[in-house]
Amino acid sequence: MVQLVLVFCMIASPSQCTEERPYIDGLSPMSCMVQGQQIAQSWLDTHPRWALSRWRCEKNVPKQRPI
Repeated sequence: MVQLVLVFCMIASPSQCTEERPYIDGLSPMSCMVQGQQIAQSWLDTHPRWALSRWRCEKNVPKQRPI
């Protein structure tokens, strides 16, 4: 299973970050890369005080603490 991992940080306080892992059924590595940007933008549209710090597609990796 491939998991999209988005890391967002507060614009006013860049050291405050959160890791979001939206559930997307049947996600392949290619679709993760293609859809990742769109999903991140949708999240940012509803969370204007946050900025996308980084994102990745993982396969069977447990949740990590954002740095």
